[in-house]
Amino acid sequence: MPAMLLLYHVNFNMSHPSPLSGWNMPYKLWLSEFIQPESRADFAYVASAFLLCLLASMLCYKLGKWAIYKLASLLIKKQNSKVVASLKSKKFFSYLCYYFPLLVFKYNFSLIFTSEQSAKVAGSIYRIAAVLLLALVVNAILNTIVDLNRRQEARRSKPIRGLVQFAQIILYFFCLIFCIAIAIDKSPFALLAGLGAASALIMLIFKDSITGLVAGAQLSFNHMLQIGDWISLPSYDVDGEIVDITLTSVKVCNWDKSVSTVPTYSLVVSDSVKNWRYMKEAGIRRISRAILIDARTVRFCTPEMLAQYRTLSGADEAPKPAKPGSHLPTEGAETPNFAAITNLGAFRAYIYRYLEHKSGIRADLDVVVKQKEMSASGLPLEITCFAGATDTKPFETIQSDVFDHLIAIAPAFDLKLFQMEGRM
Repeated sequence: MPAMLLLYHVNFNMSHPSPLSGWNMPYKLWLSEFIQPESRADFAYVASAFLLCLLASMLCYKLGKWAIYKLASLLIKKQNSKVVASLKSKKFFSYLCYYFPLLVFKYNFSLIFTSEQSAKVAGSIYRIAAVLLLALVVNAILNTIVDLNRRQEARRSKPIRGLVQFAQIILYFFCLIFCIAIAIDKSPFALLAGLGAASALIMLIFKDSITGLVAGAQLSFNHMLQIGDWISLPSYDVDGEIVDITLTSVKVCNWDKSVSTVPTYSLVVSDSVKNWRYMKEAGIRRISRAILIDARTVRFCTPEMLAQYRTLSGADEAPKPAKPGSHLPTEGAETPNFAAITNLGAFRAYIYRYLEHKSGIRADLDVVVKQKEMSASGLPLEITCFAGATDTKPFETIQSDVFDHLIAIAPAFDLKLFQMEGRM
């Protein structure tokens, strides 16, 4: 904004010294001798002066662009500067080079525009072009900030794009105000004061942007969501990884490779979102699933049944072989006799033993095997443990291996899994 104010107050009077002003009067007299009437001579003078300034501006643009790009290339080679390379890719230097043609015309207005009115119009056009060009330069810097943030892994998770977008809206807003002020020859502050009366309409127009900015700032400062997080949002049928956070929306790439766009404000206020980031940081993922036991097959164990169950070790790739049957309850420990032990209790003890030695299962974390309330679908036996993998493929492999084994071993304990007959 200070730079725009400086451009607004630049004086474009006819007394500016021109680098080409030494020959303009002799050249104008020379044209009047060969071209008649005088109006044609004046037109020829203005046209030739304009073409001369145009050629000079093109030459200055080419030389300035060559010099700036040469300097940028040297900086990239010597310092391996990512900042300079990113500025170059965002056309920052190209926009700067356009100031050279503007300066050529600015200092040669007196050669081209002989009347005060035409010089005033040309000065207004120059200032509008300079303000627009300044906006493009600042916008290139803002885009460079976003680009560098994406490239640096330490800062990539910071969703600054929404803040940059808000800054770009402010930039273009002031650019529009200054251009209108220059065109109508009014002070930009008078226009801004007039907009105060229309503040309600402005709030209505930018409502989503303002609420999105507040929500985006809250997401960023509280580290609630970051680019790369895996989130689940059932109300929007979203389940995937965040790929972008903008001023008004969050873009999520679902696991089926579809892309969902969710309003930023809804993630903070109106909806509940599940973030799986901390699960990935911990390196573990919970397994919680139940198998249904036919309650009619649960019975007390006989000594013969216990002797058969003791032959099942319940260990998978254990570092040391366990004594067969050591995972089963013993007489006199917690029960008065063998008859108090059921085949379901023996199966639960077997599951504990199995999960403690199963590769891929974190035995140092809680392993819980519990019965849930019985229903018409059988007796649910819920197994809760933690796998040492968070990615979908290895996690599902571990989970499937566990329940494949338990389903296959259940008949060895004289238990039958519940399955409704005649149903698909």
